[in-house]
Amino acid sequence: MVPPTVEHADQPPDLAKLQKPLEHFRAKTRRLKVHPAEVTVLWLVGAQLVILPWALGTMRAWGQIISAVLAVAGFAFSLAPRNYTEEHTGAASFRLLTFPKLFKFPVFWLGLALLGLVAIQALNPAWTYATDGKLWWMVQTPSIAWLPPGVDVPLAEWGPWRTFMIFATAWLTICTIWIAFTRRRTVQLLLTALACNGLLLALFGIAQRLLGNGKMFWFFESPNPSFFSSFIYKNHGGAYLDLTLAVSCGLAAWYYLRGLRRLEKSNPSGVLVFFATCIAVSVLTSYARGATIVMLVFLFAAIGAFVLHQVTTSSEHRKPVVLIVLVLIFGYFLKTGMEALRSREAWDRLRAGVMREDRSLEFRERATAAALEMLRENWKAGIGAGSFRFVFPIYQHRHPELVAVGSQRMFWEHAHNDIVQTPIELGATGTLLLLATLGWYLLTLTRSYFWDNPLSASVVLGLLLVLGYSWWDFPFQCPAILITWGALWTAIVQWTQFEEQHLKG
Repeated sequence: MVPPTVEHADQPPDLAKLQKPLEHFRAKTRRLKVHPAEVTVLWLVGAQLVILPWALGTMRAWGQIISAVLAVAGFAFSLAPRNYTEEHTGAASFRLLTFPKLFKFPVFWLGLALLGLVAIQALNPAWTYATDGKLWWMVQTPSIAWLPPGVDVPLAEWGPWRTFMIFATAWLTICTIWIAFTRRRTVQLLLTALACNGLLLALFGIAQRLLGNGKMFWFFESPNPSFFSSFIYKNHGGAYLDLTLAVSCGLAAWYYLRGLRRLEKSNPSGVLVFFATCIAVSVLTSYARGATIVMLVFLFAAIGAFVLHQVTTSSEHRKPVVLIVLVLIFGYFLKTGMEALRSREAWDRLRAGVMREDRSLEFRERATAAALEMLRENWKAGIGAGSFRFVFPIYQHRHPELVAVGSQRMFWEHAHNDIVQTPIELGATGTLLLLATLGWYLLTLTRSYFWDNPLSASVVLGLLLVLGYSWWDFPFQCPAILITWGALWTAIVQWTQFEEQHLKG
């Protein structure tokens, strides 16, 4: 009689399972779906922020109109009620109304008050634009003395209404991000899109340096010969890339630390470090000296934080061999890129500016002195948003060194100092509204201990460095920088709060 056999009794156990012993201890989680309405808003906001730099920094009216339309569309979609089901929440279904969150958002009311101020300035002009077709001048007109004044100029010449549109676009974008994004993953995808866009802009700028023919996009005659990448003004391009550098480094650090916690074999941190390397090279080769200093300060701080983390981390969590290989590889790419792009010229320009071997910094200091004189006379009510270029000639002529260099006359569209120009235009009321907005962001982040989160700390440092840089330049006169800067504050507050909830949960 043949005994019964047991099938597969002598077969070896599943090697795949034996090679992953930790899988038995990991919770089987399922990622919840993001609500379709939130995905739609993410696409709209992402498209808007990605388009901003490519539309010549949104310095032209057509780019500002496109941005405004996308901002209005995103805000409208964010206000639509949402029906959440179990696949979105993992629990009970419910209906979400975003109006309550909007009305509790302090920046909504502060921004609304600022827009009201700009509208009053536009409707109460103290100066009117006049021209004979070749030259233009300003004519003083009667205005209501107790209301904030402005100027009456054609929309094509900038002025209060163009500034109103830019401010409104930034305000709508900020409010949209605040009320529409309810998931950490949504914010993560938006920041990743900005990092990828920064890489593309950096590579495009590098390609221009290597293969350029003196024209933007190889066919467009730039009004400013000192352009870089898709920006008419190289300093704007460098400042915008500094923001994307902060986002890229922050994401790289966050993925790296998450990989250590999860014992992941690989993660996107190395790719994001490569992004940051390319962006840093492009900032240097943009010849934007202020942006290069911001980049260097940021990188020194980031590298210092990384070294400190490695020193204070337990030995079992360190990966010295991997780190050394990464440093050598990216160091080689950095060195090769700088040599190919003649980085010595960039360093020479930076040294010349710091050592005052050219007169650029000297003229900026003189313009700031004249602007401070202007501020002392107009600090209460301001002169009107977007009005600096039209009123400054009065003060410019008090300083002959600012009128002409040799036989070439000088026209100052901006003070080359946003920290001084902003209160000149908006007065005490507008400045206090902006300071209150910044204060709310910083207070909210501080309450959530943002410095404990690598992504939050990196982005906040980048935002503050660009703000400090605005003492020597006018980055916030570029709508692409202004809108992205405001959007990043809101996104990083949400990220910090979502991370805090995730850790507590």
